[in-house]
Amino acid sequence: MFSFPKRLISMLVFAAVVLFSVPAVASLPYYNRDLGYTIWLSEEWVEAPEVFLSQFSQFHDGVAADMAGWEAGYTLSGGDVSLIVSELHGRVVSKASIGNFNQFVIRELQRTARAVPSWSKQDRIHLNTANFDAQKNTLRLEMEIAAVDGQRMTTIVYIVYTSNGMLKFVGLTQPGNAQGVKAIDEAVASLYLDYGLRQ
Repeated sequence: MFSFPKRLISMLVFAAVVLFSVPAVASLPYYNRDLGYTIWLSEEWVEAPEVFLSQFSQFHDGVAADMAGWEAGYTLSGGDVSLIVSELHGRVVSKASIGNFNQFVIRELQRTARAVPSWSKQDRIHLNTANFDAQKNTLRLEMEIAAVDGQRMTTIVYIVYTSNGMLKFVGLTQPGNAQGVKAIDEAVASLYLDYGLRQ
């Protein structure tokens, strides 16, 4: 009967340990007890201080403005990519009510984009894509926001439905920054919810 040398077995075990420990070393968990989520971020991300969140006190992404204010935030090294978090008021738990709320959000964005004249001081919003991931109970909206002062940004809004309510994650980056969009998507994809929604 053929048997592996002990040294070979030891090397295979060591290689497996190193291989499977790399993702854990490459990303760090940030736990938010108040909002009930853990997000795993690569080491290039840092948790944003309160003063950073206050910069967005007047920021309006066009989605469900009835929220508690920005409660958490993260920035990618270099400062060109950010992710800010809020809790939306209300609770939507059935498939039908989630579908209705998704449609309401998209209609409101489209209505807002048509209603804001070019001379207005409000930000003009253009919705590029809207996708709903039924497995993760998450609506993803990608938009371009153009302010009157000429500053433009790509904004990605995720509405995450949980059994306790709705969380809103908003990613911000410069237009055309595909790597920034990818980093935001990967960050939100790592979410683990304390109160996941079972349907």
